[in-house]
Amino acid sequence: MMNNTTNYIKADATHIDFPVTNREEHFEWWYFDAHLDNGDYLVVMYSLNDTRLKPRQPSVRFNIYEKGQPEISRIKIYTEDEVSTNYDKCDVKLGEEYCRDCGDHYELYTLIEGYGAKLKLNKKNHPYTSEGTPSPMPWTVAVPSGDIEGEVYKKGVTTQVKGTGYHDHNWGDKTLAGMAKNWYWGKVHSADISVDYAVVIDFDDNIMMATALVTDSENLIMSPTDSLTSPDTVSLTAVINEKMTEASMGYTFSKDLTIKGVKDDLSFIANIKLDEVVMIDKSPQVPGEDAYRYTAKEELIVTHGGITKTYHSNGLHEIVYPKT
Repeated sequence: MMNNTTNYIKADATHIDFPVTNREEHFEWWYFDAHLDNGDYLVVMYSLNDTRLKPRQPSVRFNIYEKGQPEISRIKIYTEDEVSTNYDKCDVKLGEEYCRDCGDHYELYTLIEGYGAKLKLNKKNHPYTSEGTPSPMPWTVAVPSGDIEGEVYKKGVTTQVKGTGYHDHNWGDKTLAGMAKNWYWGKVHSADISVDYAVVIDFDDNIMMATALVTDSENLIMSPTDSLTSPDTVSLTAVINEKMTEASMGYTFSKDLTIKGVKDDLSFIANIKLDEVVMIDKSPQVPGEDAYRYTAKEELIVTHGGITKTYHSNGLHEIVYPKT
């Protein structure tokens, strides 16, 4: 059902002190991604205190993943006096680059060394925030899924694009390093429903926790904490069906993952099969995070109200290995 008591606009506003008062621990970023109609995947991150920089500083990161092509990755680092932010809504500006809540949609812009985008992300699926829950990392998913359109810039060439977008927001003063070996994160979109998931792996390579956010355009169907707070009525499980070892960083991880969930009259099965590793990001520092992004072939089977539908799609997923 629609939650009319939570202020989701403010939940996507700035939370940490800015200028930053605790450089080594505080973090905050706004993340956007899109699967575009030309086949590209795109990621933009606006950070007030980028945890992958030393020393930490504000930054904008931009990535494009084209099928079968090397990753396009750009970053621009800013001083704090070049940044403005807002404690009432998402309205962040770093130099000329920005992301902002415009009511029924978001607008974002980035341009770094001839690569970038200017996009409009429409709010579609019901938002979520972990505020008021025992989440180890505060998380607002302002747009679990929404139509996106605008311009993408590559080497100065402008292309008009459309597609499906996503936006979330993290902040805090803690790290998950030392608490888990690694985690998987991603989402499976369909025209009717969206499943955003996380699977956390312990140091014995066992699944220690799996959570999912399930939404449609009107309803927050399942929150990430439902299976933890209501285990008698809500279940969520994850199974790694097959693994692979990536040579350059040497990590072994899932290439075939299944997530199953049940709540009330809804159940789903999400099958996620790795197609192509598109990002290998080894952190040059400790503490830090090694990370992969990969595209996957997805199958989503949803039974709701006694009616079963099956969806097939492709999407972008992440694996993160925190280092202490």
